[in-house]
Amino acid sequence: MIKYLVLVPILLIPTYIFRFTIFSIPTNVFEFSVLLAGLTFFIVWLSNYLSGKAVKCNFGYLATYLLILAAVVSIYFSADKSTALGILKGWFITPVMLYLLVINCYPRDRTRDLSLAIFISLMIVSIWATLQKIGVISTLFYQVGDPGFADYLSRFRAFGPFESPNYLAMFVVPSIFLSLPIFGYFKGATNKLLLSTLYIFPLYALYASHSLGGLLAFGFASIVYFAFQTAKIHRLKILNSSWKMTGLVFALIVVAAIFALTFSSIGSETYSRSMRIDIYRYAWDLAKNHPIFGIGLGQFQAAARAISLDNLGFQLYGLSYALHPHNLFLSYWLSLGVFGLAAFIILIINFFVRLGRSKSDVTLSAGLFAAMTAILIHGIIDTTYFKNDLSAIFWLIMALSLLLETKKKRSKEIGTN
Repeated sequence: MIKYLVLVPILLIPTYIFRFTIFSIPTNVFEFSVLLAGLTFFIVWLSNYLSGKAVKCNFGYLATYLLILAAVVSIYFSADKSTALGILKGWFITPVMLYLLVINCYPRDRTRDLSLAIFISLMIVSIWATLQKIGVISTLFYQVGDPGFADYLSRFRAFGPFESPNYLAMFVVPSIFLSLPIFGYFKGATNKLLLSTLYIFPLYALYASHSLGGLLAFGFASIVYFAFQTAKIHRLKILNSSWKMTGLVFALIVVAAIFALTFSSIGSETYSRSMRIDIYRYAWDLAKNHPIFGIGLGQFQAAARAISLDNLGFQLYGLSYALHPHNLFLSYWLSLGVFGLAAFIILIINFFVRLGRSKSDVTLSAGLFAAMTAILIHGIIDTTYFKNDLSAIFWLIMALSLLLETKKKRSKEIGTN
């Protein structure tokens, strides 16, 4: 029963926009669904433990807990403790809870169920964005009256239920690759062709976002997906070498950085490009001034405001866009300090090395590889983790990579009976 309950929060990942409070604690629909699944899991585990049944729990990567520890420590260095605690809960504790639920409740041969939940969520968001692009629907309750969303609509950029077109792209691209294992449910070329046509919606949503970072990430991830799948099928040795695998990934990131700069210089408005350069400059200055422990969770905009007082143009027009450093690695460094950044990098390296060595489920392996590649590539010019849905997707990718390593027989583990 629990494994089906875990599907609910995965399906509801985008519903973090529906917020409410419980005992004066701010939360949302997605967090509540994770909490409900977690409490159910704990009750079943406790019942098994008290009845003397053998219980085996999987706690995943050690670097996960080093990352959580760095996030907890960062609260001490945060000027706004309330905001930092909310971020800790929503972007670290909750998605890691989902990660633990998945790796403890799902056998390897049921991972398609998880992909199906992602697929349904992806389609709902993509259809919403498509209808928004063609003018059938407009803004949601929290978007009404906001000049930023009015500006996006005036420029014909879709953003769906999210806070910006870029956030739409950050959700859509990795979700496309995570959902691909559902093709295993269907037999016959006709059925698979009909399923393929549904992907017109997320592809159009990505196009409608006009997100250069999203398009860049999708392009690189698509190449990586087919290359990884081909290499696995033909058992190329490069994927079994830790150093070659790691080197290949970082080479892709370097190439992507060059392309990102080229795309940015060609396709972005001058004022937008200038603001982004200012944001990078202030982020780097803050990193140099706080190299060890960073500035804490959720403090970037306030810190950027404090060090940009002599830049009136940035204060008037750029500060509202400086919610984060627009770079994944800078965000980790500034938010969690150098130790948090190190734990994140260790997680990523470990992920790619283990995935390269995996010899099972080529479609899922390739999808995970491509999804994480998309997060890192887009992360060069945006922050592809520090948000409720994006952090959940990141940890879902991590969880699925661990499921590939589990043995098929897990009858004694919680939630698989």
